Amino acid sequence: MLAEIARFQQWLRRRSPHASTPVHYANDVELFFNCCDKAVAEVTATDIDAFIEQCQAQGHATATVNRRLAALRTFYRFLDLTTVDAPRNPVLPQRHYIRQGRRLPRDVEDEALEALFAVIQSPRDKAMFSLMLRCGLRVGEVRSLNMNDLYLQPASGQLPRLWLHGKGGNERVAYLSPQALAVLQNWLAVRPVAGGCAAVFLNRFGRRLTVTGIQYLLAGYCREAGVWVTCHQFRHTFARHLVEAGVPVTTIQRLLGHVRLRTTEVYLHISDTQTQADYQAAMAVLAQRLAGGG
Repeated sequence: MLAEIARFQQWLRRRSPHASTPVHYANDVELFFNCCDKAVAEVTATDIDAFIEQCQAQGHATATVNRRLAALRTFYRFLDLTTVDAPRNPVLPQRHYIRQGRRLPRDVEDEALEALFAVIQSPRDKAMFSLMLRCGLRVGEVRSLNMNDLYLQPASGQLPRLWLHGKGGNERVAYLSPQALAVLQNWLAVRPVAGGCAAVFLNRFGRRLTVTGIQYLLAGYCREAGVWVTCHQFRHTFARHLVEAGVPVTTIQRLLGHVRLRTTEVYLHISDTQTQADYQAAMAVLAQRLAGGG
């Protein structure tokens, strides 16, 4: 790793100590310089063009390419802030960023969820994935959950809750449904006493699970159940269930921890009950007209 990239990663970590951005951005910048094989000050906009073409030829998604470009642009902005005679930023948004249409979040059908949870027997794993599905937790939030973040016996009139440390260092409260509370308590009843480790979910060595480890566990259960589900799809499905239950979008925003309401509104397109009702009524009218020879 170049010395500049190491300093860049330290700078990002100081600004966002709880985020995964420092690791991902440093990896993206290092990947670029491994491909480009030029000094930092010698990189031009043409080199960025070539890098984009290489990423696309390798089949990388548009979002992945744009994230790598954002990492590179932030890297050169860091150099401009911290060094004398910093090189010009070669990443030009209007030239390099790739336009992508709005993509709807992919949720999971309820039948696939039933098949998946039918094969999960571990109290720990069932609790982890239930928190994602019933409380909308991200995989990183499950991984970071500590014992002192649990409020399972609240005052009268209050719901059991979790204190979460979300993206960008933002904190939020997640409420526990009776089902989520039950599976969490089942795990806590058999959770080993880990010396000095405050994590709620532990691996077999008594240490905090990694994000990769949780994703690996889910992939194994998916193979056994014959379905495919990602950790983030649990969160999408949680949002769909809330929409179908008629929960106001502003409440869904708070439960998901979205900063912008526009981010939450995209879930309304997954299960738009009004549009479905209008379409169904229109098809009934058309079917009646056609049946009558109209």
